[in-house]
Amino acid sequence: MIVKFSKHGKGKASGVLDYLLKEKGSKGTLVPRSYAKVLYGDPVLTEHLINTTSHKNKYKSGYLSFSERADEISESDKKRIMQEFEAVIFCGLESDQYDILWVEHADKDIDDAHPVGRLELNFVIPCQELRSGKSFQPYYEPADQKRVNAWKNIINSEIKTIKGEPLSDPNDPKCKRLVNPYSSNAPRPTPFDVKAYTKKDADKDEETIANPPNRKLLEEAIKRRLLLDWQNGITMNRRRVICQLEHWGLKINRGNSEKTLSVTSDKLTDKNGKPMGVRLKGGMFEKEFDGYQFEPDAKEEDHSAYDHPFSRDKRQQLDEQHLATGIEIKEAYHQERYNSSTTPEALAADKTVKQELEAAKPSPAETYRPSFRPGF
Repeated sequence: MIVKFSKHGKGKASGVLDYLLKEKGSKGTLVPRSYAKVLYGDPVLTEHLINTTSHKNKYKSGYLSFSERADEISESDKKRIMQEFEAVIFCGLESDQYDILWVEHADKDIDDAHPVGRLELNFVIPCQELRSGKSFQPYYEPADQKRVNAWKNIINSEIKTIKGEPLSDPNDPKCKRLVNPYSSNAPRPTPFDVKAYTKKDADKDEETIANPPNRKLLEEAIKRRLLLDWQNGITMNRRRVICQLEHWGLKINRGNSEKTLSVTSDKLTDKNGKPMGVRLKGGMFEKEFDGYQFEPDAKEEDHSAYDHPFSRDKRQQLDEQHLATGIEIKEAYHQERYNSSTTPEALAADKTVKQELEAAKPSPAETYRPSFRPGF
């Protein structure tokens, strides 16, 4: 399981809610999305809170993505995962101080052998603390990433599928890929299939790299061409990758992270004529990349060391420490900022809002909130 947060969140609620709950039908109109199910929350209330807030950042959305299919994880474990995620995000807040909508998707990688797709637990959080009306930022990467990652690692080590198998661990060396097969600027899933890659495809990609029409196509063309070199037995390391990128006329940007490379093309610019950067993700673009690490024997050796009981125990202790420390810090911040707040008079007395919400409530047959929790 991995945790991803979207960069969107300043527009109307219809954008994110239509994506989560609807799809285009045969006549081009929006219809209920197949394999989508509201697990917790009220879309009408979430939409109202997003659309009526005066804050610049109106909502935070994202998803928990699993390699496992939706019917391979029990409903009780889904419930536990959602509850614990909320406890990590809303540290120190009561349930009446925030709103969250959970929507399950099970439409990824469906085929004849697998009628139920991979599990995604999507969430939408209005960026407003409900008692005070103050702005609320559910996730700020520099402050929250370590805590959320620690929780993710613990869940991956503790939750089992209905067959008793552990969840896929994205940190395991055997799962490491040369490139991220998804475009950063396209909806998932958009993986490319290098196995069916022809000489004609390679020539077309080189033309795209030379004259890129947009960032998405440039990113995908670069990755396919580098993977082709790898499959053709060309020795790969970071220096070789950089040399190839420069050979294609791309410029390597300064300030690259330990895990990515960023490139620009003089022929791909924004409206002001400034080159647009493309960030490349995957093992091939990491600072210490050495192609030997991705050979089957090397990956198996790294996996054995990673999966050793001593290594697992050490990682678990560190994750538990990071999680506990992170929760303590976030609780203190939330309590200082929000817990002296009382419900504003205007919110409690606004009969118009109450009437709108009452009229918009779904009928009992359409009620989304499941029977589990008070509190969840």
